[in-house]
Amino acid sequence: MSEKVLKHTSLLIKERSSVEVDGVESVLGFDESYVAFDTVAGKIIVEGQGLKIENLSKERGEILISGKINGVFYEEKKSRDGLLARIFK
Repeated sequence: MSEKVLKHTSLLIKERSSVEVDGVESVLGFDESYVAFDTVAGKIIVEGQGLKIENLSKERGEILISGKINGVFYEEKKSRDGLLARIFK
């Protein structure tokens, strides 16, 4: 089993018609208006029209989305520390 060594996320938007992202861990959901996925840096949501996942490689942690890109939104990874761990830092 190969391990992912990628510890960052990069995102490239080309002419609002495609988005390439690396550091992808899993796809959470998608349809023609959005694609949501987890990355090593947190959750990313791509919104648009006529969106398609052209390529997805779990081994390399890459995704290519095409269509009209209207927005890209980030959500920070939530800490998995419990309440007590946060109190006693």
